[in-house]
Amino acid sequence: MSRDIFDIINHRASCRNFLEKEIPEEIMNQLLDAACKSPSSGGFQTYSIIKVTQKEKKEQLVKLCRNQKFIEKAPVNLVFCIDFRRIKRINEVEPAPFIETDTFANFWIGLMDAAISAQTLCLAAEALQLKTVYVGNLINRIDQAAALLNIPEYVCPVIMVTLGYPVSALKPPLRYDRNILVHEETYQDMDIEALMKAYKNKDGQQKIKASEKLVEKIYRTALTYHGEAYAEKCKKYILDKGYISMYQYWFGCYYIDEEGFLDMKGYQAFMKKQGFRWLE
Repeated sequence: MSRDIFDIINHRASCRNFLEKEIPEEIMNQLLDAACKSPSSGGFQTYSIIKVTQKEKKEQLVKLCRNQKFIEKAPVNLVFCIDFRRIKRINEVEPAPFIETDTFANFWIGLMDAAISAQTLCLAAEALQLKTVYVGNLINRIDQAAALLNIPEYVCPVIMVTLGYPVSALKPPLRYDRNILVHEETYQDMDIEALMKAYKNKDGQQKIKASEKLVEKIYRTALTYHGEAYAEKCKKYILDKGYISMYQYWFGCYYIDEEGFLDMKGYQAFMKKQGFRWLE
């Protein structure tokens, strides 16, 4: 039974614990049809969706995405890609001017097309009692992901959506409301005290014990990215407070460069190999 769209939006939560239960083909096709009906720039639909269900491929995706085991357990993973290859192939038959893969603006538009399609599918999945989670870690090893999925020139992976039936009911996460995110006519910075209050209401209730190991990791990350003075400032703040906030943990311990992640030169080489010249 379908649900009201506002009920879906208000109760959606990312799922990382899936039943080992297959999604019926007719439901999967319904979801993919919804994704393919999403709006796109110029109506060109410059995206493709690669459906991954094979156990061996899912195991490889786990390795490429910070060893997140739910990727393997879920029945389906969908890799959304920017795709200018279809237009290129059509132009080989029907010649037309084309520099879309050489400009950042068009790359950005392709990324938005893929993201809009992914979100359309996620909302449709909720309506059919399925749950989803976005996996952005795929881009850290985008070259290996492309090789695994046999992604050709003029195509670039953007985001992966893992979906299936949840093990249990999910609690929607706290979000900033429109008073924080919506600006009237021009961008307007909030008063910092009001912003910090909103931040603490959303994320500030979660606190992590300031263990020596975590404090040192945050210090080393800050030292690498910003230098000694800022690293000392981070460390002192944590020790004075007696705990690690979620931002300090996420940005200092988790969302950091790891061995095997592409650096800027690696991304440039990958883009060039795929036929995207906008980074040159």
